[in-house]
Amino acid sequence: MTPFALGFGGLFVVIGFILFTAAWLPVWNDYRHGKQFAAEGAISPGMVLTKSRANAGSVTVLGVTQQLTDYFVRYRFTTHSGKTIEGDAKVTSDEWGLLEERGFIKVRYLPDDPATNEVSGQVSSRSHTESLIFTLIGVVFTGFGGLTVFIVLKNGKPAR
Repeated sequence: MTPFALGFGGLFVVIGFILFTAAWLPVWNDYRHGKQFAAEGAISPGMVLTKSRANAGSVTVLGVTQQLTDYFVRYRFTTHSGKTIEGDAKVTSDEWGLLEERGFIKVRYLPDDPATNEVSGQVSSRSHTESLIFTLIGVVFTGFGGLTVFIVLKNGKPAR
């Protein structure tokens, strides 16, 4: 029973680390890209190709239901080296309201990797709630698995 419990606990620890990584890797990438944009980013004028909205569910607080909406833009810009890039971004409702199809949009990009770009008002594609849920599940899995491994190793007797 000890090898099974040890393997079971180890599996839970691995699953927990995977979930925790899935929760925080996008946050880390947003932070890292923000630093890169600040240090070496280039700015280029772009054109809004399309604007769209999507239902993002609803929230009910104290019996009042509020519909949630995600706002998206598709845009095209040309780098200083002449390469044309198209991108999509989830933006705030305020920014979305200011933009017009076929209108101007300011795009910041990395000259060494123009596919890594952002626009004014862009928000992370990963919600804070989603990151919190994955983090909590990852912590539970890692904690349960780690506790199982600890108990097995503490109470286990070496085979003779």
